[in-house]
Amino acid sequence: MKVIRRWLQQSIISPLVDLSYIVMSLLFARGFPRWYERLNAWHYRRQAQHYDQSVIGLEGARYAQALEAGLQALAVQPTRILDVNTGTGFVAQRLLVLFPNAKIVATDLSEAMLTHAQHRSPTIEFVRADTARLPFADESFDLVTLHNGPPHLAEMARVLRPGGQMLIAFTSGARLPRLLLRRWLTHAQRFGQLEVGESGDGLWLLLTKDS
Repeated sequence: MKVIRRWLQQSIISPLVDLSYIVMSLLFARGFPRWYERLNAWHYRRQAQHYDQSVIGLEGARYAQALEAGLQALAVQPTRILDVNTGTGFVAQRLLVLFPNAKIVATDLSEAMLTHAQHRSPTIEFVRADTARLPFADESFDLVTLHNGPPHLAEMARVLRPGGQMLIAFTSGARLPRLLLRRWLTHAQRFGQLEVGESGDGLWLLLTKDS
């Protein structure tokens, strides 16, 4: 049974979820509608306690394959980092290992997911926030990260300092329809210089904000 669940997660669910993230990024660039916020709260309130096992565990090593490749491509040595759509804090914890002296702030729309993340990483500052309406001043961070979530590029770029970098990674992003992916990347080019790479089924994008 677990083999079937893993196959479904890796072959069908993960690509469809990543597809939905890009579509939402294009359709809801100014923020999520209220119905989505209610749906998000309901879904992740039920999933928070089991997310690491039911998603990250089933994905295995491929879950963070693209993320790790993108992290290797970073050129900044950040002192202030923002991880958006942090979920249970997977990326924020990885960043803490890589940059132990940096101030790390992590946001998510789900209060339940943040509560779970806070118990695991008490040294990271967790804030409930919509990525399209971040409660931070302009140019507040050296590095902004997003893994497996809808990217609100304009707002993420707003809080990024000139010369800072934005890393976005998707577990199954390399399987996105090419036409849709090109449209999204064209949109992303408005905010800085892009480097794009694939790792297995995963896709990572590294944006360096124009000075």
